Amino acid sequence: MKPAYSCKLFGAHQALSGIRNAVVLFHSVVGCQFGSLSFHVPQEMTRINQTCTVISDSDVVFGGENSLSRALRHVEELYAPQAIFVVTGCVSDIIQDDIHSVAADFSGRAQVVTVEAAGYRGGISQGYEAGLVALAGCMEPCPKSLHPRVNLLGLGADDPRLSADISAFRELLDGQVELGAVLSHCTWGELRQAPAAHLNLVLGRGLELAKCMENRFGIPYQVLDYPCGLTGAQALWDILSGAFGLDFSPARDRFIQRTAQGLAPAYSYLQALYGIPAALVASSARARGLAHFLTRELGLELVCQAERESLEDVEDFFDQVRISEAALLFGSSFEAELADDMELPLFRCDYPVFDRVCVTDRPLIGPEGTLHFVEDLLNEIMVCRRQKGALYQ
Repeated sequence: MKPAYSCKLFGAHQALSGIRNAVVLFHSVVGCQFGSLSFHVPQEMTRINQTCTVISDSDVVFGGENSLSRALRHVEELYAPQAIFVVTGCVSDIIQDDIHSVAADFSGRAQVVTVEAAGYRGGISQGYEAGLVALAGCMEPCPKSLHPRVNLLGLGADDPRLSADISAFRELLDGQVELGAVLSHCTWGELRQAPAAHLNLVLGRGLELAKCMENRFGIPYQVLDYPCGLTGAQALWDILSGAFGLDFSPARDRFIQRTAQGLAPAYSYLQALYGIPAALVASSARARGLAHFLTRELGLELVCQAERESLEDVEDFFDQVRISEAALLFGSSFEAELADDMELPLFRCDYPVFDRVCVTDRPLIGPEGTLHFVEDLLNEIMVCRRQKGALYQ
């Protein structure tokens, strides 16, 4: 199986599996189902809305269209979804099954949406964009909301702390702006009503959908880094102030007051963070948002920094970290082996996180999220078995 970031199917899974009242149906082999399913571990294991046709040897020889047709009927019977997303894998693409005809012939109540996502045709970014663009055809023109409303594009269904961060993001809107559809973490109804928003906020990914919605529905968009810390919150407020003429200075004052009070007992520890060399690898918007927060607010020095989408070979970045003076590592569960080899504390803040479970409402953004972030970071440092180099300073 291809690694997650080099497989287009994983990106489509991220874009589609968070849509409630809908089911992702992989027209592929069982490995695609098992591999993508494993990334639900830190999230909601009680709500698994994906399944697979499990292409067999006979399907390869005689075609898998009948298997797909049967699977559509079974999904309709078992889940009664409002939509079924048929996502193709490598094998179904190689044997050239006509999934569009099968989808068109389906007589069930659910809307069937097809997405080409063969792993050899692109990486996770291309799959994510393809999945979101496919959703544009599911939206319907509707009247604009009476109050300022924004959609949030670019999140993945299995991003770490996703539900908590969305709640924190809504609080950052300070009751002055409504939060519409969050892709990919919304209901089918919210997705359909996404054109009621006045502005799309794009967290790095989802730019193709934002352009499509601008052309079809006249909704402008703004690209936003992940709103980590006060720096990220202020960037969000600046966009909203410019778009709607609103004043968020009281929200800023409350943010500063809450974090100042909460972090006061750990002030001496925060001083110790100043100048510590660190390495960061994360998806585009998250990498930029984290970089601003870590350097401008916590005073760390990023000696190695990379956006996953721009890495041709992640081992090149790992080699940079190995020869650097990095004493901290920010990334995902994929970086656990590197952290173990170098005996570095690893702060898991990017997709995928499959070796941690979060069952409480602990966001990483907003005032409370900032406190959680700093608390978790300090604890990761303290439990590291070997406090070496810059961590002694």
